[in-house]
Amino acid sequence: MSNDGEKELTPLLRLFGGMSAGCFSTLGNNPFDVVKTRMQGTKASQYANTADCFKQMLAKEGIGAFYAGVIPRLSRVVPGQGIIFMSFETIQESLSGYSIFHA
Repeated sequence: MSNDGEKELTPLLRLFGGMSAGCFSTLGNNPFDVVKTRMQGTKASQYANTADCFKQMLAKEGIGAFYAGVIPRLSRVVPGQGIIFMSFETIQESLSGYSIFHA
């Protein structure tokens, strides 16, 4: 138990928490990234602006177009975020015993 009465997370739970955050952030961000990528591509001139790109994609290709490339992105982001969350908390916990790191 921590000082405030709440149960502390194990490294494994921290890993899964980070992986969950990576999954949700990817699913939420992917549509915007696909639109951004199209606006930066060689065929960007077919869109008047970003909103037009979004509208055309939705009308012509459907909602699935906004999730192009989501599987490779998930396979990169999910484990990476899990490792980052777990590592940060574990390192912070390990260093908290040293007086040099106390304010």
